[in-house]
Amino acid sequence: MIKNNLLLISIIFSVQVMAQERLAGNGQVMAQERNTESGQAMKQERRASADSLAVAYMKEAGSFSTLYYGNQYQGYPPAKNHPYLKDVLYAKALLAYQDVVYPEVMMRLDMCRDELIVLTPDFRNVVLAPEKVEYAELHGKHIIYFQTDTLSGSPSAGYYVLLYAGQCRVMEKMSATLIDEAVPGKLQRFFDFTTKYYLYKDGIYHVIKNKKGVLKALQPYKTEMKRTISAHHLNFKKDAETFLILTVSEYERLSGR
Repeated sequence: MIKNNLLLISIIFSVQVMAQERLAGNGQVMAQERNTESGQAMKQERRASADSLAVAYMKEAGSFSTLYYGNQYQGYPPAKNHPYLKDVLYAKALLAYQDVVYPEVMMRLDMCRDELIVLTPDFRNVVLAPEKVEYAELHGKHIIYFQTDTLSGSPSAGYYVLLYAGQCRVMEKMSATLIDEAVPGKLQRFFDFTTKYYLYKDGIYHVIKNKKGVLKALQPYKTEMKRTISAHHLNFKKDAETFLILTVSEYERLSGR
């Protein structure tokens, strides 16, 4: 661990030095490198050293290095709130990506652009290729990338929270939309949020909006479902996630699935 950290620090320092030299432009060091053979040699030596450190780090990083390739994440203009799951800051997450499980990755989920972003060791914000994401555990939620299919009612492709996975499946889709609203004297910008729930049962996806929708989807056990709801004091409006998990679990028990 110490060796990896020192190596990473060396890489970052080398990159920073090279960036500062580019910005110097008319400085003495850059002038020397442009006008003398020894300066050119010094420049090439530093580049070779940085390349060597980078190669060494990639070898040390092993499979982690595959996470560091991707599109650079683009931020947003200033707004009153943010579009990320739970927190604007990166959080430690578990990630299954390209058949490899990474136990500690700094990650956040953008619910507006529907992108999963990782923070690389050199502090870049990289968007993961969604088709390579198997699942992620972030902020206590099990996130999957769902690829739409031809079944009736299938939701669109994107990142979903998988709430329940058995013969039935329950998915939660949280989305954010950037709103520009004109108020007296200025433009106000904020994100508006929506949440949708999908229940897969017997080859059909049901969009669940309320308690009535759950009871309709889980027929023919409507009476039993009402007992479960009453016994656990479930309230769809207050806690839809728990409502769906417990009712669908009870449905599968009753149906012998």
